[in-house]
Amino acid sequence: MQKNGAQYSCHMEKEFLPYDVVRNNAFKLAHAIYHSDFIPDVIYVSLRGGAYIGNVISEYFKIVRTKGRPVYYAAVVARSYFNPGTPETIKVEGWTYSPDYLRVGDKVLLIDDIFDSGVTINFLANIILERGIPRNDLKIAVHDYKYFYDKPEQQAIQPDFWCRKHTRSIYDDKQWIHYMSHELVGLTQDELEQHYFESDPELKAILTHPL
Repeated sequence: MQKNGAQYSCHMEKEFLPYDVVRNNAFKLAHAIYHSDFIPDVIYVSLRGGAYIGNVISEYFKIVRTKGRPVYYAAVVARSYFNPGTPETIKVEGWTYSPDYLRVGDKVLLIDDIFDSGVTINFLANIILERGIPRNDLKIAVHDYKYFYDKPEQQAIQPDFWCRKHTRSIYDDKQWIHYMSHELVGLTQDELEQHYFESDPELKAILTHPL
């Protein structure tokens, strides 16, 4: 399964997702959130995957009527640590707007690029819920939502909004989604040639022989 910081396996099927596709999908996602009558007071993005889609959604809320309320944009740095045979653990390294400032009645939107194991999102969501924010006032938005129908224990908190949902077995998850908006690690030379250098040859000297 795909996790933040995980190494790409040669047995996986890699999908290259162009940044403009993610951008356009994020606008559509923001539109759907707005028309669900959920207008957040605070948008949190989980760095670093949630930053690109979060920026787009934040911009959308700047140009629509938000009932006179500003929408505060913030970020949280959370890192997952996974070793075979041990549970995945999460370490939060900081918030740009502390959840301690949240008050009952605030509506919070938590954004990431992908919901895979769901451990990180659930960890962060529970921190927000512990501040007294009811679940109905906390919404989770992701670009890709992987739902494993045969997972023995499902995470308690699942996404409320998504651009794409992938329903599959935990034993047959061979898809690796490569977000071209912010990922470079794990690319082969052939993948760089096809997806980066072909459209802009100047990148070859930059990415093949970095300083």
